[in-house]
Amino acid sequence: MPKSKTFRSRRITPWDEYEVKTPTQQFLFDHYKSHYAERHPTLITTGEDNLINSFLPETCPCCGSLRFQKYGRTRNHIQRFKCSDCLKTFTPVTGTIFDNHKISVSEWMEYTLNILRYVSINADSWNNKNAFSTSRYWLEKLFLVLAAQQEDVVLSGRVWLDETYCTVEAKDICYNEDGSKLRGISENQLCIGVACTSDRILCILEGHGKPSSRKSYEAFKNHIAKGSTLVHDKERSHGMLVKELELINEFYKSDEIRHLPDKENPLRRVNEVHARLKNFLRAHSGFNRDSLQGYLNLFCLAMNPPSDYLEKVELLLNFAFKTRKTLRYRSFYCDG
Repeated sequence: MPKSKTFRSRRITPWDEYEVKTPTQQFLFDHYKSHYAERHPTLITTGEDNLINSFLPETCPCCGSLRFQKYGRTRNHIQRFKCSDCLKTFTPVTGTIFDNHKISVSEWMEYTLNILRYVSINADSWNNKNAFSTSRYWLEKLFLVLAAQQEDVVLSGRVWLDETYCTVEAKDICYNEDGSKLRGISENQLCIGVACTSDRILCILEGHGKPSSRKSYEAFKNHIAKGSTLVHDKERSHGMLVKELELINEFYKSDEIRHLPDKENPLRRVNEVHARLKNFLRAHSGFNRDSLQGYLNLFCLAMNPPSDYLEKVELLLNFAFKTRKTLRYRSFYCDG
């Protein structure tokens, strides 16, 4: 039974099984296979063995022991280690998103650059000749690394805070008894809390509808430094944050600033972030709302320093090798 388009490899052509091809078929076949090989280099030819071997493990990823020694190399020239306590072997990628990877890190780098430039995973799948399922799987692994990276973000000084909203998927829309859609900020809206300073941002999914004081507090209590100045629109849900974190409370009533020119609006900074976030989400239209926080983390990576995309990938790559989080392809599609 043929595979669906979602899971079918881009390596396949209609003429793979033909013993004899017409001149046109042969030309298309050779050109396509050549381009595929360029987009999918082998692990050894990319020289990534030197990169991977530069990340020396601090502990055994299997048991946490400090007692391990070098134990030969893999067929791809990756350094292998053996633990003296649990006796298991491992490499620098064991337990990371690159564990058991068959695709080169250089290809993953190109994928990440595309996503940061607002390229949809469907478009990236075609451009890089990957099955859509592969691109979706890579995105989920990227989300794993970004989740760990965002956990330590703490904003301080002058911090702007405001909420924006994203509609739920069509299948999840709630209706009134008369069949009409719920109006206003309801269960049909997902609340996204956006906190930012002059140079950094943090976006956190707070749930459905308007946020409560408890939800806002739980979302940002570990991400705003005590004693900072909180600039907001007098949203009631921010009260607990101000009180518990001993924040300097600088607020403006929405009705009074709504019609001000952008340059004069004291909430201009966070409003600009809202506008860019909506553009980013539109570039990934049809995304799974269950992964919304992952997309928010990705947006923060795109918006926060450093400004150069290659430097962002460098930070992400270094963090990925230090983060013991992994996801098996089969587990993602069979258990997810």
